[in-house]
Amino acid sequence: MYGRIPRPVCRRGIPLLSSRFRKPMIARVVKAGVLTTVQDLGRAGYRSQGVVVGGAMDGFAHRISNSLVGNSAEWATLEVTFGGLELYFEAESWIAITGHGVAVRIDGTEADCWRPLRIAAGSRLQLAYTGQGCRSYVAIRGGWQVPEVLGSYSTYLPAGWGGYEGRALRTGDVLTYGQNLPPLHPSLNWSLAPAALPAYQTHPTVRVIRGPEWGFFTPESQRAFSRQSHEVLPQSNRMGYRLEARMQKLRTTELLSTAVTAGTIQVLPDGNLVVLMNDAPTTGGYPRIAQVIEPDLSVMAQLVRGNQVQFSLLSPEQAEDKYVQYQEFTRNLEETLVQRLHPTTNVH
Repeated sequence: MYGRIPRPVCRRGIPLLSSRFRKPMIARVVKAGVLTTVQDLGRAGYRSQGVVVGGAMDGFAHRISNSLVGNSAEWATLEVTFGGLELYFEAESWIAITGHGVAVRIDGTEADCWRPLRIAAGSRLQLAYTGQGCRSYVAIRGGWQVPEVLGSYSTYLPAGWGGYEGRALRTGDVLTYGQNLPPLHPSLNWSLAPAALPAYQTHPTVRVIRGPEWGFFTPESQRAFSRQSHEVLPQSNRMGYRLEARMQKLRTTELLSTAVTAGTIQVLPDGNLVVLMNDAPTTGGYPRIAQVIEPDLSVMAQLVRGNQVQFSLLSPEQAEDKYVQYQEFTRNLEETLVQRLHPTTNVH
């Protein structure tokens, strides 16, 4: 399918650099880690042409990392999978690391996640994997500077476009970032309360609603879907999480390909489940047994091989309420962080 989509180019055929990047500063990649890519909120508006949305797997962590340094939610962050990233900063700046799964050191000194961090010129940032969780996000004040492709800074690795040259970062790469925002107060010394963070766990309960093909499966399979835990299998990545299951159909009717999105749970021919994630295709032909609600996609994004996930069924009305609550909470948190960074700023 993707072979028929023309390789996208930036608008007017040239890389688009925002005016906020008038004074780019430099950070050098000393170690690239297992998989580090540039991401944002995704490439919306092109699904009808087969272009995936992509973007940060843990959307909440991405948004809040930007808020912690005074950026807009749409600006690019670094998505670091399993840690291992080391950066050298040539200029002073402010950064924030969010997500789940890394221990942070700046010039060898431990630092906290989920808070603004001042980093001096000539400093090194190191992210070491802790053995739990999967993805962390590095935001820098002024935003990471990469060309805008189809309205997004996000990297889509299968097609090789977006982000930093359409690929994961490598040792020796040079990252630039903007620096024309007003300075922050040098004595910022606070972090988010744990209660404000997603419920990252190795055995989470993820809330879902029934999918269009829920009735295709036997009552025993339907009960097992929500009453049993499902192990995350090795064949899991940004396209989707495969989960161990033994789903059985009532009928063997083949389906035409139909719309899917991040959070769609399909049943594979072997009876296992796949929870589609950000880099999944826009259509699929496997039965859709359920749909993960958006607030819990961040929890799914932090699972790794061997973790267990259990599903809890909600009604569409309950799911809508949870979505509205999540959006209000995130928006209020972002506004609160702006006030903490700039106490004299009026937020409307």
